[in-house]
Amino acid sequence: MRVAAASLWLLLALPVAAADAPALWRFDPLASQAQFRVHLRMGIPAEGRFKSIQGEIRPLPEQKLSVRVQLDARELVMGGPAWIQRVTHSADFLNSAAHPEIRFQSLPFSSQVLVSGGDIIGMLTLRELSKPVTFRVLPTQCQQPGLACPISASGTLNRHDFGMHAYRWSLRDEVVVGFQLKFADDH
Repeated sequence: MRVAAASLWLLLALPVAAADAPALWRFDPLASQAQFRVHLRMGIPAEGRFKSIQGEIRPLPEQKLSVRVQLDARELVMGGPAWIQRVTHSADFLNSAAHPEIRFQSLPFSSQVLVSGGDIIGMLTLRELSKPVTFRVLPTQCQQPGLACPISASGTLNRHDFGMHAYRWSLRDEVVVGFQLKFADDH
């Protein structure tokens, strides 16, 4: 029943916003979170968080949506020993000084994904290289996803696809990017 009510809310609210185009459901940069996780070869995950998130969900025709997210790689703070922070930001990995923007632009997807969960496919740009990435959205835990509770999603990418070939003896190839997204009050 909760999923049906949340679905009804999305189907009513977002298309109404689309009628008042160009409506955007902007993410609250401080209430939203983005994580970046690498796995050390010794089996220990190293996780960090970005200080803020920019982006929005845009209503499209036919009850479709599009999401855009932008992160500043320089704002990634890794947990654990200081060397993990240095390695992650180094020219051989994220190269955050030279390539500060990390962007994701989705293909159109059904508004139902924000309620029931599912995949959002789009292009991730990291180190100025753009590759397709799929983010898996978890089913909602409330009736108003993005307002009453965060929209949670995560995706796994291969670091070699984005030119991060260094540290192969200490870091595994998979990198996990996760989001908990909440809308700003001015949506």
